[in-house]
Formats: sequence, structure tokens, C-alpha cells
Amino acid sequence: MQLLFAAVLVIALVQVNSLTDKQKELLTQHYNQCVAISKVDQAVLQKARAGDFANDPNLKTHIKCISEKIGFQGTDGKFRRDVIEKKLKETIPGDNAKNAKLIETCVVANKDPKLQAFNAFKCLYTNAKINLL
Repeated sequence: MQLLFAAVLVIALVQVNSLTDKQKELLTQHYNQCVAISKVDQAVLQKARAGDFANDPNLKTHIKCISEKIGFQGTDGKFRRDVIEKKLKETIPGDNAKNAKLIETCVVANKDPKLQAFNAFKCLYTNAKINLL
């Protein structure tokens, strides 16, 4: 079942971004590792992919895990703005003003690293339809 969801995830992301085979493989690994850690319910995760971010502790754990795996946050929980800027430039090339606004709006520090990641992912989806799940 998890493999099916991982495949759907990769297909959805390939449609949004042109990922290399290595990136797709890495994304699938991250997804599987984070699902194993977070024990997030697949229905909750599917809803989050569609923009309905439930206030679910397992979802927050999953999102923080993904955020760390893709380099948005360090293991200390702090955002790594340089990585976020680079990845946004790859996702939305040529629109530096939009990327800067997204970072200003969505990359907001919080004492709780899980809530910080959750809010950032939700904000990126809401403001730019960027789904990192």
C-alpha cells in the first residue's frame, strides 16, 4: 500500500516538476522513511496533498521529516534559507520576486520545529500550489 502511495506521489511531482530519475528515487526513499517514522494515516496525507492540512501530530511529524530530508530544515529544526531559496528557484525559475515573497511569507521561525515545517508547507501550497508531500 505504501509503495502505491509513493508511486502516486512521484507521478504527481513529475507532472509538476521535471525531476531526474535520481531525484525521483530519492524522493521515494524520503517518503518511505518518513511514513515509517511518522505513522501518518494515508488518508490524512492524501488530504494534505490536496491542500487540506489537518491538525494531526503524525502529519506534522511526517512534514518535519520531509523538510529535514530535502534540506529545508537542519536537524536542529532551524530553516536553511539558502536551500529553500535554491529549491524555489528550481521550482519557479525566473521569478525572483515571487520566490522572495514566498520565503518572506512562508519561512517563519517557530519554537516548535514540527509546527514550523507544517506551517511552511501549508503556506507554500496555499500561496503557490507547491506541494512537497
